[in-house]
Amino acid sequence: MTTWLVATLARYVLVEAEDESTARELGHVALYDLYADLRERYGRDVLINILTVRHATDAETDLWHWHHKMLAWDADWQARRQDG
Repeated sequence: MTTWLVATLARYVLVEAEDESTARELGHVALYDLYADLRERYGRDVLINILTVRHATDAETDLWHWHHKMLAWDADWQARRQDG
């Protein structure tokens, strides 16, 4: 599997896929979840216009993993803080 970057003008996701077509499909699903805040704000569906589908660079993959690690750390810290 290859890591692909799938992006709109404002947001992007990384997905694992065998080919560009599958990456686009998986990316659309992930971007749909990412755009939940706009659907809630506007009270309607939001067009997801994918502009870029390409192999992710090592730097992008590293940043993606670091970001998700920090999100998990922060969630754990917040939970411990509220329990304490």
